[in-house]
Amino acid sequence: MFLGNFNGFGQNDSLIDDYSYYKRKFKLNALVVGRYTTSLNKDVDFMGQHYTGEDFVSNSFEMQYARLSTTFFINDRISTSILVNLADFKKENVRGKVLENAFVTYYHNSYLKLRAGQFRPFFGLEDLHPFQLDNSYAWSRQYSLFGRNGWQSFQIGAAAFGSLKSNIFSYYLTVYNGNNKNIMGDNDSSKNLTLRLEYMPIPVLQIGLNGGRASYKGQKANAYGIDAQLQQPLGNRFDLDINAEFKKGTNFEAFRMTEEPLAKLDNYMMEGFYFLYRLRYRLDAPRLRALELSLRHEYLDKNTSFEDDEIVTYVPMLSLVFAGTYDAKLSLVGVINDYKLNIPNTTQYDSSKMLIQFQVAY
Repeated sequence: MFLGNFNGFGQNDSLIDDYSYYKRKFKLNALVVGRYTTSLNKDVDFMGQHYTGEDFVSNSFEMQYARLSTTFFINDRISTSILVNLADFKKENVRGKVLENAFVTYYHNSYLKLRAGQFRPFFGLEDLHPFQLDNSYAWSRQYSLFGRNGWQSFQIGAAAFGSLKSNIFSYYLTVYNGNNKNIMGDNDSSKNLTLRLEYMPIPVLQIGLNGGRASYKGQKANAYGIDAQLQQPLGNRFDLDINAEFKKGTNFEAFRMTEEPLAKLDNYMMEGFYFLYRLRYRLDAPRLRALELSLRHEYLDKNTSFEDDEIVTYVPMLSLVFAGTYDAKLSLVGVINDYKLNIPNTTQYDSSKMLIQFQVAY
């Protein structure tokens, strides 16, 4: 796993006499992602916004990422990491958006690692991916919604995590502010607490359990979920990867927008699940390493108390992998959104679009 590898550091617990070498040791990584998007609907723009009798932009070139990340190894137990997305400077208001990761990690042994700063709080499969394109063309709608509500995505806090019995069992315990990366400090005195447990009964199967607690204006909030990941080789050339995830949790965003005078936080819950299937054919040619076909099928209910906040999304994707696992990749992507209730002149409207996306990581 991404976290379990600890950036390839700390695999040997033996101490050395002179730590000066580590002060000069660091890693620098870069990620560039761009794409061309075109709407396949005559009344919906390339972003998914519906229009009635108005001019709109049906297609566009986009720059999604220009990421730089560094990891400095202070000694054999301490490292610090920083991740920024320079593409966010294109936006009008970039305050609090460019900085994504900024944390210090202390490696005691494989059973205990400590982390403090701004990072993802390990609450589901997608928090374990270094970037979204390692998983699909973008984060799932579930991940984005839970991130806006402080359960996932980049948060400020501290964590303890580790693995037992040769990575068969792993844990991730995190306490954090819960109001996302755009806020300098907490906006109340309560903190979010999340726990993720992973179990690998067989080498090709991992099962995860997630639970979280929080509060808002004196009312209790919670989130929980279960996920599974199967990675199965099929012969000498094919690899099958199946991800499945379900989560349900408090929707603070919907609660803050309500006009009810005595609203109860328990009435504002969101839930969703998705299945992601990936079939990879390894060519191992010098300039074309693999072909990959994937499909993500997702259901999301933004507010379980209402019947019209449901959406089903299909994301078929064909990729050419030119280097590494995903170091250089060109993808043809389709995105089909099917809402239970269409609201004209909003983004809550049935739509479909096609993307050509490239990524280069180093």
